[in-house]
Amino acid sequence: MSKEIRIRSDWREGDVERIVDLHRRGYEREGGHHYGADFLDHVRHTVEEADIPSRPGNCVWFVEMDGEAVGCAAVVDRGTEGQLRWVVLTPETRGLGLGGKLLDAAMQHAAAQDWTSIYLETTDGLEASMALYERLGFEIEIAEDRPLWHGGGRFIQMRKALSVQNGAGRDNER
Repeated sequence: MSKEIRIRSDWREGDVERIVDLHRRGYEREGGHHYGADFLDHVRHTVEEADIPSRPGNCVWFVEMDGEAVGCAAVVDRGTEGQLRWVVLTPETRGLGLGGKLLDAAMQHAAAQDWTSIYLETTDGLEASMALYERLGFEIEIAEDRPLWHGGGRFIQMRKALSVQNGAGRDNER
């Protein structure tokens, strides 16, 4: 029996907690610094701080299976650039191509903005995610030990340059 899979991008009441819960479910088997109360508090704080519905460049995508959220990804408008945030899938849905669909939606959205680049921040220990980001064209620009939500750890920032599509067209119309 096949499951109904849907990707939605509208922001709904309860989505902050939905993103936190996806991180709990997505990383509980990982253990270590990618799981626990400090990590989930960090996720909640960053989602609330981004205030997704407040800026037109902000967008979140949830992949739902039979009406239940099983993954998410978001893009946050940072002015001249975007930030890829909260990319996570539940363990039982990994390997189904859902992460690729979420990231395709996020990258299409980013490409339609007037941003020069999109970046993401991550930590060590997420090799599968790193490989996916590299396949999408992200390159490591910072990899250093620094204070994180759980104490010290390896902070990694990756960036991908974007072609500015909208700006040139608007200039030509003036």
